[in-house]
Amino acid sequence: MVTKPKVKRSIDICPYIDTNKKVRVYRNLHQGCYSVKQGGLVRVHADNVTLQEVKFIVSKAGQERVRNEKKKNVHAFVEGFVVDTREADNYVDGDKSDEELWNGNSNWVNLYYNPYFCDGFTTPNDRIAEYADFTMLDSEGVLAYDISAKCEVYV
Repeated sequence: MVTKPKVKRSIDICPYIDTNKKVRVYRNLHQGCYSVKQGGLVRVHADNVTLQEVKFIVSKAGQERVRNEKKKNVHAFVEGFVVDTREADNYVDGDKSDEELWNGNSNWVNLYYNPYFCDGFTTPNDRIAEYADFTMLDSEGVLAYDISAKCEVYV
């Protein structure tokens, strides 16, 4: 078995991928990190992944299998171009003071996905996210900026 490299920061992913091509990222429950796929292969594992030009993907067949079997499988991805977290954060919250950020005044929005209760990556106002300008995935979960969501509200 070949062990994949593991990195801490998003920028450290770049030597292992073609940065001109999109990657697909999923939460790896066995490794306790995120797996980064490109060209159908896992290239690297990472604690933090920041993406630009993001699409949220949930396989309906995989999701249905989770719901029926009550056993998790890889079926949800975040797709985009790997970027430096600091550059994305500066773009998203660069106009905010430290005090504003400490008080929770950020332009990043938390998303969540639970295959048993949600049909996709869901915003705090229960809309299914389809696209975002930036997404940050880390141990805290998924944050996104400038989200395009489906019109219907998930109930």
